[in-house]
Amino acid sequence: MVKDKWSDLKALVDLSFDLELQKFTKLRAEETKLVSMRDRLGEMNKDAFDQFAGVHPSHLLNGDFLWQTWVGQNLEEIGREQARLRAQAEIQKPTLR
Repeated sequence: MVKDKWSDLKALVDLSFDLELQKFTKLRAEETKLVSMRDRLGEMNKDAFDQFAGVHPSHLLNGDFLWQTWVGQNLEEIGREQARLRAQAEIQKPTLR
């Protein structure tokens, strides 16, 4: 009788594992997207610095300061979201195991 239920139990465990794996995979994909956004923001910032190498009209209007403020705020927001996703992934690891 117990042996008859093993296949049902295995199917249930496999289903549970697949659901947890999907959640974990989704979190990792979101984190990869954030890393890409952070890298792109870094490239944009480098390009902006290259353009500001000489005297630029935006310097007169504090454009470089405003740009750096915007970049800093976005990097901070991306970092918070990345930390949240990593924490969620760590919370799910024991269940996945």
